[in-house]
Amino acid sequence: MVNSSALMIPLPTRIDRYPAKMISHLADRLVSKYATNATHVLDPFCGSGAVLRAAMAHNIQVTGVDINPFGVLLSSVKVEGFDPKRAHDLLNGILRDSERHKLLPIDWDMKNYWFTPATLEKLESIRAIAYERNLHSSKSGRAVLLSIGLAARLCSKADQRSPKPFISKTARKRRRGKHYSPAPIITSLLNDLSTLYGTRRSVKGKVITCDIGNSDRIRNMEGKCSHAITSPPYINAQDYFRNSKLELYLLEKLIPFSVKNIRDKFIGSERGLDSTVINSERAEIHRKRVPQLLYLEQHKRELAVIVHTYLQRMENAFSATKKSMNSGGTLVVVCGDNLIGGKRIVTWKVLNEILTDLGFILFDSFEDKIRNRAVAPSRCGHKGLIKQEVVSAFRLSECP
Repeated sequence: MVNSSALMIPLPTRIDRYPAKMISHLADRLVSKYATNATHVLDPFCGSGAVLRAAMAHNIQVTGVDINPFGVLLSSVKVEGFDPKRAHDLLNGILRDSERHKLLPIDWDMKNYWFTPATLEKLESIRAIAYERNLHSSKSGRAVLLSIGLAARLCSKADQRSPKPFISKTARKRRRGKHYSPAPIITSLLNDLSTLYGTRRSVKGKVITCDIGNSDRIRNMEGKCSHAITSPPYINAQDYFRNSKLELYLLEKLIPFSVKNIRDKFIGSERGLDSTVINSERAEIHRKRVPQLLYLEQHKRELAVIVHTYLQRMENAFSATKKSMNSGGTLVVVCGDNLIGGKRIVTWKVLNEILTDLGFILFDSFEDKIRNRAVAPSRCGHKGLIKQEVVSAFRLSECP
């Protein structure tokens, strides 16, 4: 059975390290306020699964979608649960057999920058055996994979204080040249995951790896969800690939994905931009929604392409979300604003306009001040920092 109190306790950063995640008490508030009568909740940008976790605590069936395989793995373990004994048996066998020093190299030319040679050799030995065991095919195996992925940052030279991977002066001073043995770290992580998620789930849930705006897999969900609750990506506010790159390169091949194939597909990033996908008709609509585009097109063309691409992809994503929902269903979106090229873009208003054009009717909204959250940012004076987000609740029109 799902233990609702266990599902909603705060999670240690080391097992829930995911940038730009929705905080747990906000996710629970949204489910309690808008989805108490829900039969099936969808999060089309589920990230680390805060919304899914909150909905399951209310005994609601959930489906999560995300393009980030690491986020999907993190959410999957939370949603599915697993057998702790089976997971520890799997891990012990992997760690034992990894002593054979068979290697599955991490395919990344920057790996020596982030890991010491001794740590890297042990990680690649563990990768080799984990690959042979096909861990991705079982719930307990996925828990082991998550433990391995979470160990990437803890075993690296990166500063441990930030959700984003970087090697600071402090990290160089404290961690330079130090060897971090992966085995005890992975084992400790699996112990923590077992305490939190090592149980059978009675509520149905699944998490899908795909781009929701461009995937045939979502078509099978047509009309199945009564509610959707999500915090979509921002415009160029996060390099979502960079934030997870240590975990993704370590998990590549252990999970069926290729870093090369996904790194340019994260919405809101400056990666993989192609201005040719924006036709003149759509571009004109974008300019009406975001008047600042006229300035950006004249003075900062690359940033204008980022905004155009973001708007098109978000419209595609919300169109797919709409198809997955029941007529009359509820959609809740959490978003703030952005500073792009020195111009303030009120992103939440723009997304609300897109949703209104798609047939969603706004029926409630409120502001959520960042300073009121339990995880208030330390850089409060930074002019580009998001100071508040707006929660917008919509009902899908029952008209065709």
